Amino acid sequence: MTTGTRDWHADPELLSRYLTGALNALTASSVEHHVNRCETCRTAVGSLLEPQLVERTWAGIRDSVERPPLPQPLRFARRCGLPEPTAVLLAAAASLRGAWLVGAFLSLSFATLAAYASGGTALAPFLLAAPLAPVLGVAAAYGPRQDPLEVLVATAPYGRTRLILLRTLAVLVSVLPVTVLLGLAVPGPLWLAAAWLGPALALVPVLLAVAAFVGPRFAAALVSFVWSGVVLGSAWLPLAPTWPVEAAQQGVYLGLGVAACAVIVIRAGTDRQPGVAL
Repeated sequence: MTTGTRDWHADPELLSRYLTGALNALTASSVEHHVNRCETCRTAVGSLLEPQLVERTWAGIRDSVERPPLPQPLRFARRCGLPEPTAVLLAAAASLRGAWLVGAFLSLSFATLAAYASGGTALAPFLLAAPLAPVLGVAAAYGPRQDPLEVLVATAPYGRTRLILLRTLAVLVSVLPVTVLLGLAVPGPLWLAAAWLGPALALVPVLLAVAAFVGPRFAAALVSFVWSGVVLGSAWLPLAPTWPVEAAQQGVYLGLGVAACAVIVIRAGTDRQPGVAL
């Protein structure tokens, strides 16, 4: 190209080298600056581009604008086979976001550390936090006040019960494996690492059953209060540290879980929606 005048233009050879990336950084920057200001050179650049390349470029731009990359939870849900609309509603749950999960894992870690530091004589922190982590996660996963996509949920082509159960399963899958691993670090019998699953898996359906009548917030507070009373009360009484999760109590948790599941099934068969205070 010629220089020294105000109306110079880049020659085709220079533009071809610019398009193929054969120019050094300084020259390429100068050509790009000129092309941005010169309509004639922009037209010349367009004539040198392959139509297929232009179409692929614009298709990529349209996809990035109209279909931006999905967040990690949505990509994981899609890989698990869920359709995209369901994955979006699933990932919108507060308890499936990074901040909540990190907070839950930190709380469980501190509870495990406290039990470990006591040498197994004070298991109340772990037994208190471990079953309540999935309960609070499920409570935060649905409800008109907790769900930022409540309008979409209300108009979704499937029932709210299905979404609640999907989110409950997702919370359990995300929280339970890590809690089991932390339970292995708690001093005491090996069965303790899995024994807390009894009350955890019972309290979740109890929460859902109670929430069908009073809403998830009050139900979560009620379930947390009752379980805290069981754990802290046994710690004050002359009972073994593992008393809340021993075999006799596991039968009670199983009965509560079965009864709560029956209530959920009955409620799901009515026109009312679980999770909404009636």
